[in-house]
Amino acid sequence: MFKRTMMLLTPAISLALILAACGGVAESPAPAEAVVEEPVAAEQPAGEEMAEKEAMADEPAAQEEMAEADLAAVKAYAIEHAQKQKAATEAFRQTVETYYSRVAHVREEHPDEDPYEHLVAEHPEAIAELLATAKEQWIEASTHYELDEGIVAGVPSLAFYDIWIDAGPPAAEAPDEALEWQLVLADGRTLDSPGNFYHNLTEPALYGTTEEFAGLQADLDGDGQVELGEALPDAEVLLGAAQGLDQAAGQMLAAVEAWEPSLKDTFGALTTMTPTMNEYFEQWKLSAFIAGQTSEEASFVALSRLFDINGILNGLDVAYDNVSPVVAGADPELDAQISRGYEELVGYVGDLYQQEQEGKIFSAEEADLFGSEAQAKATALAGQVAQAAALVGIELSEEDPTIPGGPIVIEAVAP
Repeated sequence: MFKRTMMLLTPAISLALILAACGGVAESPAPAEAVVEEPVAAEQPAGEEMAEKEAMADEPAAQEEMAEADLAAVKAYAIEHAQKQKAATEAFRQTVETYYSRVAHVREEHPDEDPYEHLVAEHPEAIAELLATAKEQWIEASTHYELDEGIVAGVPSLAFYDIWIDAGPPAAEAPDEALEWQLVLADGRTLDSPGNFYHNLTEPALYGTTEEFAGLQADLDGDGQVELGEALPDAEVLLGAAQGLDQAAGQMLAAVEAWEPSLKDTFGALTTMTPTMNEYFEQWKLSAFIAGQTSEEASFVALSRLFDINGILNGLDVAYDNVSPVVAGADPELDAQISRGYEELVGYVGDLYQQEQEGKIFSAEEADLFGSEAQAKATALAGQVAQAAALVGIELSEEDPTIPGGPIVIEAVAP
């Protein structure tokens, strides 16, 4: 089963030891009786002294509040992007259903013609605009997933959705790691264990990078050349994949809404997902963004993998910000180091992405170098997070993703 391995870098330190070091609360003795012959008015402290005493009285409560993690904020962040992903996948599904209906209409009205060639010949602008809209909606959905991935993929009770939606390989590539599920197309064809929805199904179909998912390679922008990403998708495959993605996004949203986050979940996600830079940079190196038209990769065509890495790191940074007070209460210096570490790693990847956006084309050798540097930063950072988890009494352990029982079957329905 596909999973990212939890990094356990330091042993846990018992929370009881930390509490014991703080000392217990002594029971106040009963006040002794005093005989006062004449009542004496108590002297009121001066204004400055009173303010100082009030501040001292409030200080323990303030410290206690600062030492609490805001797990509700972590969940709210995850829900926000799961909701936005679902809204985008729903819009994407509707656009794909329109595309499917147009292909089906041509098949019915012109049974002797290739429907994709007919659409390009008779309605080139309309079909190009429709597919451009679908791509925009796909990018919107994928963006919000990447912003959630650091949390979703790192929490065992949610990680199934990372495998199914974004990261699991197809059985044809990794039979021992592939998730067992089936996509039944509207024409009766079945795709068994086809991998994840974003990068093994919808993206290759939409951008024509997997031959069997493409209906026709075509010059959609009218510049006289058929370039990478210009294709009319196989309507059956794209329909099934789009409907399936929308169903999976809805299930993921429900799972995130039902999730009760814990410190163990959050620290576990941080230590699991932070030190994964090598994997991402390798995918970037092999993608069209570096290899160009010679790339043999079917995925990471729509968006640079650097963009995805930024999204993942953003989610992890948000997660740490909301558990930071717990670490700061135990070791302010360690907390400051971790906060700086996430800021620096986000900035490092963000700078590379900005250069790429400005037109710089990196070489494969540079991708390897940057990947090694990012991995070194991320590994050190994950070690500090694991140290912090142990310091506050969080015992991290490797857990397999929770996989739903029973067969997983998605059946496409023609609109």
